[in-house]
Amino acid sequence: MYLQLRQRLVDWIKEKNLSSQDKLPAERVLATKFCTTRVTLRQALAQLEAEGVIFRSNRRGWYVTPDRLSYDPSKDIGFNLYVQQQGFTPRTETISKQLIGTPSWLSEKSGLLVDTPVYHFVRRRYVDERALLIEHNYVNPQGCGGLMQLNTDDSLWQLLRDEFNLKPASRKIEIYPQALVDNSAELLSVNTGSAGLYLQRISHDEDGRFLEFDHEYWLHDALKLVVNVDG
Repeated sequence: MYLQLRQRLVDWIKEKNLSSQDKLPAERVLATKFCTTRVTLRQALAQLEAEGVIFRSNRRGWYVTPDRLSYDPSKDIGFNLYVQQQGFTPRTETISKQLIGTPSWLSEKSGLLVDTPVYHFVRRRYVDERALLIEHNYVNPQGCGGLMQLNTDDSLWQLLRDEFNLKPASRKIEIYPQALVDNSAELLSVNTGSAGLYLQRISHDEDGRFLEFDHEYWLHDALKLVVNVDG
């Protein structure tokens, strides 16, 4: 029954010409409209959410999912630029920034000794005012001592290049599905355990020195990977 209702909902969304981030009626209204129970309706809505057709914002309701961002990990052009190039509007919000001691897990990845000072930034990034990802950046303070005093609500790497002449010579990127848990789910206004996408990136300079490590928690319906291969 819920799969049949799922198709009826898809047809209704198309018929009403609902598009990016348009809000669906309340669940009680939809249940009445389609002559179904709230249980069956929620199963159908959950199916469409899993397919990336709609998304739910906690305490706000159901919305039509915007087009996915195309992401090419082989290109280093920055979040703001690749969002703008695809016709969307980016925004970054710095939630916290602090100087911490390097934890053991980061020591293993970066080569820094445990408890070596390192900058830690937590940022929430938006596309067309929808929060799509939570980003944790760990930056080696060597060579960028004034970074904490600068505005980090824009491109972090542009700051490192323009203010400190730091730029990565190599990057290693890993991407895989992972549930959104803890404060990442809360900061993205979704339920704990919701489907997500995990991305991590480690950067070194031309001398092999660790520059930055970031790990990102994306909504599952926000991104599609595109890699262009020549030859």
